[in-house]
Amino acid sequence: MSSSESDSAVDRPEPLVVLSHLVHRLLKREGGNVPLERVTLRVSDYVDIGDQEAADLIDAGAAEGIFTLDRGSGGSTTIVGVSPQGEEPAVITEAFGGPAGATGAADFQALEVVTESIATALRDAGYATFTDLADADVSDLTGLTGTLTESRAEAIIQAAPRHVPVGVWLARSAGVRYGRRVDETTGRGTARVVDITAATEPVGEPRYRSEGLEPDAVEAQYVSDIDRNEQDPVPTGLHVLDDPDHPDVPKAVTHPEAGDDALPVDVSGEVVPPAVPTEPRLQLPLDELLAKKLARGLVPVRLVGPRGSGKNYLVKYLCHRTNRGYVSVDCDEATHTEDLFGPLTPTEDGLIAPRNGPAKQALLNGSVLVLNEFPVMRAGAAMSLHRLLNEGKLLVKAHGELVEPHPSARIVITMNPPTREYRDSEPMNSATRGRFRALEQPYIQEVDEEVATLDAQVNASHEVVDRGTLRKIVQFAHQTRQNENWPTLSTRNLTILCEHIEDGASPKAAVKNEVWAVAEPNQYPEDTYETLNDYL
Repeated sequence: MSSSESDSAVDRPEPLVVLSHLVHRLLKREGGNVPLERVTLRVSDYVDIGDQEAADLIDAGAAEGIFTLDRGSGGSTTIVGVSPQGEEPAVITEAFGGPAGATGAADFQALEVVTESIATALRDAGYATFTDLADADVSDLTGLTGTLTESRAEAIIQAAPRHVPVGVWLARSAGVRYGRRVDETTGRGTARVVDITAATEPVGEPRYRSEGLEPDAVEAQYVSDIDRNEQDPVPTGLHVLDDPDHPDVPKAVTHPEAGDDALPVDVSGEVVPPAVPTEPRLQLPLDELLAKKLARGLVPVRLVGPRGSGKNYLVKYLCHRTNRGYVSVDCDEATHTEDLFGPLTPTEDGLIAPRNGPAKQALLNGSVLVLNEFPVMRAGAAMSLHRLLNEGKLLVKAHGELVEPHPSARIVITMNPPTREYRDSEPMNSATRGRFRALEQPYIQEVDEEVATLDAQVNASHEVVDRGTLRKIVQFAHQTRQNENWPTLSTRNLTILCEHIEDGASPKAAVKNEVWAVAEPNQYPEDTYETLNDYL
């Protein structure tokens, strides 16, 4: 900035500085445009000017490029952008919280249990930032003052992470992920190419066999103990296998061999269970139903549900709990039989030999094979599975093989429901459809259940979104699912918008962004905003 520009900024009247920062905060909080009238009516709370004077200042500021205005055909004016002038006035900071985007000095008294004397003692002991407090041990803080008891120290360490800049958590997580890809020989990060058909070892043996238990022993099978069954757990008959380290078994994110698609854990380190809806017609918890179907052997199961409802997570969770392999194949219009079972390839001696595809290898290993969006693949590929679905044997015509899968092998297909939102999805051939046990996985029906699930996922390591705000977001999401003309927010979408909040966006801005992101060409996100205002 030149000297003349600097002098100009200093000479600007204080009301314009206040106005620019007020608009900046409102744009950030609202996640988009702000009506001019709302700003002119509110500015008197922060500076002694009237609404007309405020409107004149904004017009003058627009001519200087400070404000960007959108004047509607009906005479309404909306502010769509602003260049804040000078430092944020204290009156705006006090009204909206810490300066937008600023770190500032750590004010430990922002923690409810920290008094002025405790804050002084913490600084004297060398704690300069909230990150320092979040990394401290209870024993380090206890006794720094006569009032800093062990329980108060625990409260400080639990509350401090909420004030740590998100960049700290992102940098630490990135370091952990990078460390998993470091070559032990060179000490440098490296790419990894994994052939999913290269894992040829079978899954573990059922625990009842390896540990000398009866087949019906409760500890040898999956027990449905989440959501509706939490108070009265139900044994399902789906046996637990004894090899949790098999490469196809889904791992918790804390496992040393966890990949990028690992399962999240809660504050206690346990894998976050899915929010299990009740199957609409059978009126049983879906995890219980699915486990009982899988316990019947190679009985094909069809999970039908909207995007982001948790179909794959439910299967993956059951595999994690029972140490079963999980092999997921995404189908599309170009999926051929050989993509599933493998092509015929030449050998070194000039002969032709079959090469196993991911579906065939999963069946040989005894994993749970999940075919996503099954109806969209070519009819020939689907028809090639008929004998497997009918008799439990896979006939690979190109290979001349009749494959009897491993006794632990299972098959699950997923698909979207035949509704307007998924009108581009192909209907399943009736001959194929009749071979599956069909279960519906709707979105979570109970607000409290979805809030609890989200809370466990997004607030596992530190609080990203408070419980009250989560509830409002979930309530709005349920509204979008009831109006077929609106963009629909799934549970997966809610985790993404919570990520935006962690990055620094306001809750309303994060919701608006995700509604915009999922909107189809014939849908208008703006149609939802009036209802969103009722919640946030």
